Amino acid sequence: MTLHHTTIRSLWACISVCLLAACGPSVPEKLQVAVEAEPGANQDAPIAVAVLVIYEDAVFRELMRLSASEWFEQSEQRLRDNPDMQDFDLVQWEVMPSQVMPEVVQELQGRPAEGLVFADYYAEGDHRIRFNPMKRIVIVLGTNDFDVVDRRDD
Repeated sequence: MTLHHTTIRSLWACISVCLLAACGPSVPEKLQVAVEAEPGANQDAPIAVAVLVIYEDAVFRELMRLSASEWFEQSEQRLRDNPDMQDFDLVQWEVMPSQVMPEVVQELQGRPAEGLVFADYYAEGDHRIRFNPMKRIVIVLGTNDFDVVDRRDD
């Protein structure tokens, strides 16, 4: 009888390992993002928006310390330092108040990643929000700050 219980336990262990291997960790395969700017956003001035999907933990930790104004001051050099887009992918716009940008779908690298959005407002603040790149999002640009909301599948 002991052999029978051991065999059943071994069988369950094998099934569990196979299921875990088949599922694997979830990784974002495509970025899905839309942008909506409210009337009067950013004192009625254009807003630079940068959406980053970051693959390297050290780079993510470094970028989490930046405000939007710091990101935009450094972005040109950071792009030069990331010529093959190994550290992060980037989508960026300049959005006018009241403008609605349709959803953009961009293929990603299929690796574990974190997401950050920077929006360059005149108002004081970090204007940086972390998001889950596995989800469809809408960036809502308000008067003095912004929000990132999950978009339901249509």
